[in-house]
Amino acid sequence: MTQPTGNQPLYLQIRGMLKEKIEKGELKPGDQIPTEADLIQQFGVSRITIKSALKMLVEEGLVYRIAGKGTFVSDPHASAEAAAPPVEEAELTARKIGFLSPLANDYFSMQLLQGVEEACKEQNVVLIVRSASTQREEKEGIRFLRAAGVDGLLIFPVDGESYSEAILNLKTEGFPFVLIDRYLPGIKTNAVYSDNYLGGYKGTEYLIGKGHRHIGIVSGTKSKTSSSEDRFSGYLGMAKKAGLKIEPSHWLTRIDEITYLDTDVSQEIVRDWLRSRPEITAVFAFSSAIAFYVAEAAIQLGKKVPEELAILSFDTPPIRDFDGFYFSCIEQQEGKMGEEAVSLLREAIEDPAISREIIIPVSLREGRTT
Repeated sequence: MTQPTGNQPLYLQIRGMLKEKIEKGELKPGDQIPTEADLIQQFGVSRITIKSALKMLVEEGLVYRIAGKGTFVSDPHASAEAAAPPVEEAELTARKIGFLSPLANDYFSMQLLQGVEEACKEQNVVLIVRSASTQREEKEGIRFLRAAGVDGLLIFPVDGESYSEAILNLKTEGFPFVLIDRYLPGIKTNAVYSDNYLGGYKGTEYLIGKGHRHIGIVSGTKSKTSSSEDRFSGYLGMAKKAGLKIEPSHWLTRIDEITYLDTDVSQEIVRDWLRSRPEITAVFAFSSAIAFYVAEAAIQLGKKVPEELAILSFDTPPIRDFDGFYFSCIEQQEGKMGEEAVSLLREAIEDPAISREIIIPVSLREGRTT
């Protein structure tokens, strides 16, 4: 198939190529269109571009979609009733899953939810969403969703110093669930999460490559779940490999425990910490919110970014202009994480014996803060 060329939007070009194959008979009625994943790889475009192209073909009546199976070529000579796909009994009873996540309006959480929702639409799954910000709310949320009759649970665990009793009970009972963005070290569960160790390692390697030898680390609550700990382990691994002096005074951790939901206090603590350690020339912030605090503190202290203080964020702070994103960051694939989690949960519902971890790669995107 020809690759997209010219100035026409990519989704229109791809729609045109597929339409041409249908009209020429290369794709016949009943034939399955290549999957979204195959089309993404073939054309080197985003998922939303492929979705837009296929949506146009559906609206033109050239193809139809069967949830959980794919997209198929319509029969132009059949009546509307005959051309429609047969409704199978299994499709009339859709799976119902619950998604339990901390209440957040940050970019990461919104992209994650979007990935979960898109996958549920594609796979004919009913989704119920409930928020939980503490382990107590998490326990109540699990009870509520199970009472609502869900077949399985997606859980973005809240941070805590001990393993969640409610999640451990799910494991003991054999109820299907998948952890998102976390795993429980030492306990085998289904989980989908980013390669946080690699992110910590690559971020530190990048800052060292920029000439920084005194790198500060700022992170939130200590947790028995994995993400911050793995990021920190990645940082330590690279720092030791590069021969950096390990200085615990350059680590500002667990700030959420003192400043929960209080931005002013958080910024004050970060500012005081930076003021007392003028030798630090770069900060690796383990969340986008913390990156904001560091940037604000730098401005208040009269430090130029990045000339006097470089800032690298884990996750993507949503600040950009015509010159692109402001913050340099370790970028996660939140949407893919959500999609993979839904697929894994469906497998676990069908076969409760499944226990698998899926690790999603991360990448470094350079902005103007380094």
